Amino acid sequence: MRDATIPTRHYALNRALTRGIQALLLFAFLLGMAPFATAQYRASIQGVVTDPSGAVVPGVALTLKNNSNNHTMTATSNDSGVYNFNALPPDTFTLTATRQGFQTKTLENLHIIPEQANAVNIKLALGTVSENVTVSGSEVPALDTETATVSSTITSNQIEHLPSFGRDVFTLAQLTPGVFGNGARSANGGSSNNPGNQGPGGSGSGIFQTENGPQIQTRGGRYNTNGISMDGISTVSAVWGGTSIITPSESSVANMKVVSNSYDAENGRFSGSSIEVTTKSGSNQFHGGAFFRAARPGLNAYQRWNGLASNQPGTPAQRNLKRDTDRFNQFGADFGGPLWKNRVFFFFNFESQPMNSTATPSGWYETPEFDSSAAASGSIAAQYLGYPGVAPVGTLINQTCQQAGLQEGINCQTIDGKLDVGSPLTSGLGHQDLTYGGSSTTPGVGNGLDGVPDLQFLTTPNPTSTSQVQYNGRVDAQVTQNDRISFALYWVPISTTNFNGPTRQANLWNHTQVNNAFSAIWLHTFSPTLINEARANAAGWRWDEVASNPQAPFGFPTDNI
Repeated sequence: MRDATIPTRHYALNRALTRGIQALLLFAFLLGMAPFATAQYRASIQGVVTDPSGAVVPGVALTLKNNSNNHTMTATSNDSGVYNFNALPPDTFTLTATRQGFQTKTLENLHIIPEQANAVNIKLALGTVSENVTVSGSEVPALDTETATVSSTITSNQIEHLPSFGRDVFTLAQLTPGVFGNGARSANGGSSNNPGNQGPGGSGSGIFQTENGPQIQTRGGRYNTNGISMDGISTVSAVWGGTSIITPSESSVANMKVVSNSYDAENGRFSGSSIEVTTKSGSNQFHGGAFFRAARPGLNAYQRWNGLASNQPGTPAQRNLKRDTDRFNQFGADFGGPLWKNRVFFFFNFESQPMNSTATPSGWYETPEFDSSAAASGSIAAQYLGYPGVAPVGTLINQTCQQAGLQEGINCQTIDGKLDVGSPLTSGLGHQDLTYGGSSTTPGVGNGLDGVPDLQFLTTPNPTSTSQVQYNGRVDAQVTQNDRISFALYWVPISTTNFNGPTRQANLWNHTQVNNAFSAIWLHTFSPTLINEARANAAGWRWDEVASNPQAPFGFPTDNI
């Protein structure tokens, strides 16, 4: 019996040691991950509890309740009267302080500055615990007295009501202290590249911009020294500093904090400002909203000035050419609430802006008669003209040789509104056209005018069809009293179809891309002084225009006549 028991004990001991080592390694791994995470739960509330004379009061029991999901935390003031609550989301709270010999004090609707320490000192009045003094926390200003940073937080209410071009929340960063940005726009309606703003995007580029650089500078620096994060994820482009690959929908943003200097070392990858966006999460109540906007040419005003090549008012026909022809609908909706009350919450938002517009340029193209007769077998011209979809698409506008700057009967003849300007060479492939550039009265007409029209002047419609949608989803779970898990996702599919060059079916171009960003966060509280956050995240954009354009003649060199 004794001999049989010894191996069993050794096995149990070895297994216990193995599990202990694995637990320690996992613990060390999670702790090692924490410095790399810029948490959206990094806010805290701290302060000192005093009596009416200003003396500190130790042993005060404090309870902090999150008003959106009823999650509660408790703390006790130490011998110096100091208390602390860590790892707080950017919500509103109710703080209650009780101690024997003092009236119970409650701060309701307490607002905090996200992503940093907040000071809330509490003064208790003498009395009994059953006596309750309630103070509105909204009357306690959220002033930053705990850090040396120059920053400002733009709230969800401000985001909803302040105007922003293109529903681009980054434009509101220009309103924060320590930041310069005038939001100027160029003559074509795009963002004006002020000094230090030479990257993509800019003020009001819209939520579907692939890379969007907010047009702000701090301390005389360039915009590409700015850092941008969403829910703790750095969404800065790998190519352009200071540009975000995701521009969040206004309806999905809970708040945006802009720090212009003296930010924490964990945000020190960039030397400019730090833009920290926190997305909305669900609560114990169901909330939602929707909006719709329509843009139509018939609803747009004419450009009353600057007729074609003139600084005078144009004619009605000229003003019609100056009218905005964009036709699009912009709409979105959001909805959030509890999946399991007090435990699991969700939030979903989408926004879309499909857009269709048509431009009608005009230009010279070869005629079908030219295509069928001018290309000798085996020639490069035969490769071009024989490719499917090479024929131009448009409406003929009758022209004469004189309108084209040519001489009727000499080097051109008009045939049914089209122009005959020469004939194919008969000297064989690889031989020069000796009439081109020579002293002949008919330079460059090959073997003379043959009565076959070669050129036509067409107006060519170039319709552009754009589909762009942004999805944002988020789930938060209070798994245990000490464990909180969150998952957030942005998914932005965009596709555009238009003629990439002259209006030929072979030039019909399809661009399809996806921008995305996601994060998974696990926050565990070991004690009031030890908290760990583990995070996994990714962000990027991608497209493959070779795969989305099988009709395009890849490999053909560009040929211009």
